[in-house]
Amino acid sequence: MRKLITIVLTIATFLFINVPSVLADANPYGPYQPYEPHKPIPTGFDDTSIFYIAALVTFTVGMSILAIIKHLKAKHSANL
Repeated sequence: MRKLITIVLTIATFLFINVPSVLADANPYGPYQPYEPHKPIPTGFDDTSIFYIAALVTFTVGMSILAIIKHLKAKHSANL
């Protein structure tokens, strides 16, 4: 069974190495785009750092709550 897996992986690797890559950018006439580029609606959030800060604060608060609950549960179990 181990030899069979090795043979199958060797054949698959050999076939994938010999396949030329085809990229959509390889068109000599340029990429076909029938629509004009997307222009996002201005929302006022030009800088996303506030989202990273909020995510860090939320994660920290959540982990702190879980740690406190675990500590209180262990303390309560020891008293029983």
